[in-house]
Amino acid sequence: MNTKFRKSLVSLTAAASLAVTGFGISGLTNNASSHVAQAATIIKDNVPSVVRANSQVKLFTQPSNSSDLAGRQLAVGSDWAVVAEAKDESGNIWYAVGNNAWVKGVDMTADPTSTQAATQAPSSESTVDSLINTAKSLVGTPYVWGGKTPSGFDCSGFTSYVYQQATGKSIGGYTVAQESAGTHESVQSASAGDLLFWGSEGSTYHVGIYLGNNQYIAAPQPGESVKVANISSYFMPSFAVKVL
Repeated sequence: MNTKFRKSLVSLTAAASLAVTGFGISGLTNNASSHVAQAATIIKDNVPSVVRANSQVKLFTQPSNSSDLAGRQLAVGSDWAVVAEAKDESGNIWYAVGNNAWVKGVDMTADPTSTQAATQAPSSESTVDSLINTAKSLVGTPYVWGGKTPSGFDCSGFTSYVYQQATGKSIGGYTVAQESAGTHESVQSASAGDLLFWGSEGSTYHVGIYLGNNQYIAAPQPGESVKVANISSYFMPSFAVKVL
């Protein structure tokens, strides 16, 4: 299986890095195990090295349905290095993919035969990849004024939905609010994943997501659909905002 491993969206320290090669697990196992809820039991044998998200999967701070959510989601089809495995009081299996970051076993597919290396530590690059893939998966969605779901988007509804799905981050529901989602920069300094705005600061009227290579993706206007377009002097963004 030619598996492309993704990196965690969970904020970890540098010491939380984990390299997994084949069935070998090192680095985080003891650390993650020491913070498991008392009602859960750590499993030591036949722990998979990698698991794959079957859908958009929520992260929990402990291996328990009653624990707090970690505020992030795993993208469907993404692969994750397993830090530890546990069984809760009801007999349900849980996998740790980072410190205080547990997923339900029923939501994941174990892949113990993989022999590729996976890096557990988070990076903005992996988050950007997830963001762009999520955005591109929505190409063709019709423009709907005020739309904020895959049944139809306006420009800010599209960017808000993509960021929420790919990163778990709320950037606001309209263009002016999204101006405050990160650090302002020039269009020339923008990198993939940054927001592009049209109009003056405080009164912007359009927003999209920069893809790199002079391209962006957006829900353009009534009668059109979400699409990828080239930046041009005819319709030049005014400024950019780095969120990630």
